[in-house]
Amino acid sequence: MTQRLTIGGSETPSNFEITVDGTIEPTTEDPFEDAIIASGTTVEGAVDSEHLEFQFSGDVTDITLTGEQPDVEIDGEAVDPGEYVA
Repeated sequence: MTQRLTIGGSETPSNFEITVDGTIEPTTEDPFEDAIIASGTTVEGAVDSEHLEFQFSGDVTDITLTGEQPDVEIDGEAVDPGEYVA
């Protein structure tokens, strides 16, 4: 997996769900502290001022955020989550 997705940076906690058409997994050693992997194609959890990072293959097909809008980056470039709605 060569692509990276980073989410976080908001002072207020936000819930997220991210789906790809390939596979996605966290880059941290203990992903269950920060995120729940719903399947090999979806991650969900909560994030605040700390950033979570995931590696993935394929394309991002959906980014759903609830609460404050955290920063979302794909390969270091800011993206608008509204452009990724299933």
